[in-house]
Amino acid sequence: MSFPVLSLMLIIAFAGALFSFMSKKGRDIALIFSSIDFILSLYLMFSFTYNTFSYQFMEKYGWISTPYITANYVVGADGLSIPLILLTTLLVLAVVIYSWDEKKNPSAFFGLIMLEELGVLGVFISLDFLLFFIFWEVSLIPMFFLIAYWGGPRKNYASYKFLIYTHVAGIIMLVSVIAMYFYSGATSLDFAAIASKSAYIAPFTQAVIFLGLLFGFGTKMPIVPMHTWLPDAHVEAPTAGSALLAGLLLKMGGYGLIRLAAYMLPAGRSAMTPLMMGIGILGVVWGAVAALSQTDMKKMVAYSSISHMGLVLIAIATWTQIGLMGAVFLMFAHGLVSAVLFMGVGSVHHSYGTRDIPKLGGIADRTPMLSVMLVIGSLASLGLPALISFPAEFSILYALFSVEGYIVAIPLATLTIVAGFYIWMLQRVVFGKYKSRYVNKKPHDISLYEAIGIAMLISLIVLYGVLPFILNNIILSSFIGGMV
Repeated sequence: MSFPVLSLMLIIAFAGALFSFMSKKGRDIALIFSSIDFILSLYLMFSFTYNTFSYQFMEKYGWISTPYITANYVVGADGLSIPLILLTTLLVLAVVIYSWDEKKNPSAFFGLIMLEELGVLGVFISLDFLLFFIFWEVSLIPMFFLIAYWGGPRKNYASYKFLIYTHVAGIIMLVSVIAMYFYSGATSLDFAAIASKSAYIAPFTQAVIFLGLLFGFGTKMPIVPMHTWLPDAHVEAPTAGSALLAGLLLKMGGYGLIRLAAYMLPAGRSAMTPLMMGIGILGVVWGAVAALSQTDMKKMVAYSSISHMGLVLIAIATWTQIGLMGAVFLMFAHGLVSAVLFMGVGSVHHSYGTRDIPKLGGIADRTPMLSVMLVIGSLASLGLPALISFPAEFSILYALFSVEGYIVAIPLATLTIVAGFYIWMLQRVVFGKYKSRYVNKKPHDISLYEAIGIAMLISLIVLYGVLPFILNNIILSSFIGGMV
């Protein structure tokens, strides 16, 4: 049996959460345990065997066996999940470092961050439906408390709205999975067992089940019109919560839609392709236009996430190799870029006392390091070449053109709006005249801890922007490479 690296990562995340809660040095414990998990994720990357078209690092143990249902503890990783595992461990480590100066109940704060890592990692490595659902629900709990306790003025409203939307979507997802299990006649809840028989489910039944899964995973992404919980959650969440929410939790929806819905229900996917394509294009346009109208920097970034997740849905709808590669690449890219932007906006708020764009201006003279990082995050988000979002978005647009032709003009034109609201924001906030009457009289540049946390993410934004093949080779040589 090979080294059980995936189970060890879960154990370390759980131990980090437990010890952080129990100790007065929760931040130190979170730093140590999140660093170990990050190192193990690098081990996964460097130990990955290319062109196998199968799961690697697998572990399987018996768990539940009854005459009606069989579930096992099955974990594994492939080209779809390994980039997201790396994203999870890197982002959690960066958030821990960025939030080092957290004063309000730091042990609980860092314990919840480690618990969030446990839930998200579990989702990305689970190969059994019951195990997947348990970790899916676990990931909701720490985010609810991060918003409810450390959030802004409307934190109670935002936290309960987040919980209700995502939990109801999870229940619909569970019902759909149970239906797929029974209609397929599978003998186990293992992904492989159901995937081997789900394609034989009647096309109409597949379409109904797929619609339920689209609702469940789509709400998490989120897609229009199930997106209304996102801006409220982002605006009220603390900076660390916003970074984890946009960077990790939204990716769970796209991951599940590829892994469990589109791959296992081919007839349902084909029937729902026009719907996915339409919702995706609507999300791209709606998110960009809504972001353009915002004056709150944090809300602007939140709406831009809806636009980017619309691109991911379009890529999945194309069901082409380059489209799926672009979907996974963009999820990884958005995880890094959105976290940088939310951290940057959080630092602006901490330093100047406001996130209101009309009240800011000329911050480059007084907080140069913060301004540079905010500019890099914005340029990456709008898809500037040589930064990470460009190869992902280009792949998706190429896939859309190859499948639907000139309909690609709609999201392509919308990207000019995305560029517009980021350039507009930078012009008004970073450059121009300093508006001292609206902000703190003595603003401070970002601290060393904040700078390290953001710089960790920016380094990969540049690396994968210049050398995208490093990530693409992993994606294409495994699960997705064997699908199409």
